[in-house]
Amino acid sequence: MNKFGSTKSLLLVSAAIAGFATPAFAQDTAAERAGEPEARERPNEIVVTARRTEESLSDVPISVAAYSQESLDEQGVRNIDDIANITPGVTLTRGDQRNAGAANIAIRGISSTAGSATTGIYIDDTPIQIRNIGFSAFTPFPAVFDLQRVEVLRGPQGTLFGAGSQGGTVRFITQQPNLNYVEAYGRGELAFTQGGDPSYEMGAAVSVPLVEGKVAGRVSGYFRRDGGYIDRVNYINGNIEDENSNHSDTVVLQGALAIEPTENLTIRPSIFYQDIDIADGNYYWEDLSDIDDGDFRNGNALANTSSDRLLLPALAIELDLGPVALFSNTSYFDRSQNAVNDYTVFESSLWARNPFFPAGYFAPAFQDNQQANFTQELRLQSNDPDSRFSWVVGGFYSRNKQTAAQLVQNTFLPQQIMDNFGITIEQFFGQGLIDGKYTFVLDDAESVDEQIAGFGQVDFQVTDELSLTAGLRVSSTKFDVNAQFVGPVVGPPVDDTGSQSETPITPKFGISYQPDDDHLFYATAAKGFRIGGYNPAVGLPCGVSQGAPIPGTPLGNIGLSDRPELYESDSVWSYEVGSKNSLFGNSVNVEASAFLIKWDNIQQNVGLACGFAFTDNLGSATSKGFDVAFSALVTDNLTLGGQVGYVDAKLDETVSAGPSAPLNLVTEGDAISLNPWQVTLNGQYDYDMLGQEGYTRFDYKFQSKQNDLTPGLNPLNGGADLQLLPRQELHLLSLRTGVKTDLLDISLFVNNVFNTHKRLFRQRDVQFSPLFRATSPRPRTGGVTVTVRY
Repeated sequence: MNKFGSTKSLLLVSAAIAGFATPAFAQDTAAERAGEPEARERPNEIVVTARRTEESLSDVPISVAAYSQESLDEQGVRNIDDIANITPGVTLTRGDQRNAGAANIAIRGISSTAGSATTGIYIDDTPIQIRNIGFSAFTPFPAVFDLQRVEVLRGPQGTLFGAGSQGGTVRFITQQPNLNYVEAYGRGELAFTQGGDPSYEMGAAVSVPLVEGKVAGRVSGYFRRDGGYIDRVNYINGNIEDENSNHSDTVVLQGALAIEPTENLTIRPSIFYQDIDIADGNYYWEDLSDIDDGDFRNGNALANTSSDRLLLPALAIELDLGPVALFSNTSYFDRSQNAVNDYTVFESSLWARNPFFPAGYFAPAFQDNQQANFTQELRLQSNDPDSRFSWVVGGFYSRNKQTAAQLVQNTFLPQQIMDNFGITIEQFFGQGLIDGKYTFVLDDAESVDEQIAGFGQVDFQVTDELSLTAGLRVSSTKFDVNAQFVGPVVGPPVDDTGSQSETPITPKFGISYQPDDDHLFYATAAKGFRIGGYNPAVGLPCGVSQGAPIPGTPLGNIGLSDRPELYESDSVWSYEVGSKNSLFGNSVNVEASAFLIKWDNIQQNVGLACGFAFTDNLGSATSKGFDVAFSALVTDNLTLGGQVGYVDAKLDETVSAGPSAPLNLVTEGDAISLNPWQVTLNGQYDYDMLGQEGYTRFDYKFQSKQNDLTPGLNPLNGGADLQLLPRQELHLLSLRTGVKTDLLDISLFVNNVFNTHKRLFRQRDVQFSPLFRATSPRPRTGGVTVTVRY
């Protein structure tokens, strides 16, 4: 579609939204003149800070999905997977066989596992996303407990949230102490998964005024065990090695103070701690499993374990200066993630072209990722609600230190080399194993991302109904990295240091029209970016050694004698129109938006021989679609709601390399992996139950199948097409019924009512391997939840 056609489509969608809302507005006005009852309060209205100031969700000219603590509990949300399940436009993939805890999140099709993150992840005002400098780095996500709300901001947020918020931002807002009242919150749950172990959780939070009106404290603790449902077996004889091996434990501890020494000053020190331990990965071997019957098995030689600990102390200060307010956030994010991952199948497939390793063979990879991030942000913003100018200006500084290390052992590599090529490992590689026994790869990288930025945004109320928005962020970024690679597959040891720097500029423009409190129409154009970087030198390119081919793509095959040292930032321009409308006396609320995103200079990985890779700027992509959210108070007892999202994301051009037979690194028309249509529906019926408030609700999710499979070569996986199955159509239904008192909410629930086992993700280790591994939703799970609010 050309630019004129895209713009025309967006305008038509905007006109359709306006046409839908305007008659209802006229009817409401007539009803008021006729003396009918006043409009009801909007159901589930929520206050957000998507524009760095408190506003009702219906007044924010941005596509935002926001969930309060109550709505998260009602829908049984426990983690980022559940948030993605209820939020169209958000794709979460758990399928990285290199790390049991790995997850990749994308908003509106802006998805990449190369370089820096494309989605900003925040705990309060602190960004915690990670850069991929190793082979197993992934962004952490907080568990969903004792949160005030979760905000999902769709589209680039480069002006107010900076680098990494290229496709959008997910914000986890924690609960704050109450200066005047004692508050308490608790949640317990026991659940049983079909074919698996029980799951259970217990958590409690309490807020107490220490000096009424001046000092308050809040503490919380939470533990959750997710029972496993995949057996790890001996693939040769079928014996179970570890029943329901993929269980995990989550611990969260939080503490916060609110100190208000004067009416104008609030000081909020806080600390957030989380530890997630995973006993084994969530993928299974298709050949060993009976998927239709829900019997899931994997034949790994070793369990894929993961331990992910994070600590976030922060200090937030708010100073009310009358016409302006000053805000400061200082934080230090410390994270340690360790994993033991089973490379036995991968190594056997790579060197022997046979994934089925002999008994007693194993190849563990010990992987370690560390983050130490210091962040400081200062904001000065207007504080006069009657002024036609509303503005915010600020400064941001961050220094993010990251390390990634990997040690890979192989108990059978020398024998495989001898069996398959008739030569010793020393003859094959030119050197032996590092320790002369097992270790054949040792990777170690350390990087520092440093960023300083100034930003500002102003909203000018031209008339009482019409408002204009303009924003700008100017960043100065620098990336330094030092990497060492040692081992037979590396060749001569690599020890390389390099840096990259640039000055990205991200503007934003918007216009909104709000004729009354019930209707808002808006259009925005915004830019987002993520930081570029430096590629450390790769090992000696392998093509043919001693006459024996080594699988992979040598540099020479793509016309290079060396990797590109630098890769630049990539960027998106997003164009969006939307509306937020309250109809029929606030009985129906509709939020809709349509978008067109142009993604240029995309950072992508190019896989090379012997496991090496580099990042380069390859091609461009277009993502377009829409999302609609609605809630309706059908009767005093029945509430219905839902969201519909559609995303179509494809690469715009072919990028080829190679001196003779060109290799397509990316191909025009290839689809970015996602489910184009996402629909969520929910409904709740409230009724009297023995004098208490009873309720029954349903939550349903539909994902359409991916029609366009990215064919051929995939630079993310060593030049091989490994994900040979498009994303499948998915239907998930959850039911919950319970009773509420002033203090308690006790409910029974069933998730995945139809016990669907559709594959969420499927791939194989190397192109010629016959072994496929996949993930599916957790099987049917039922249980009881008890929630306490005081």
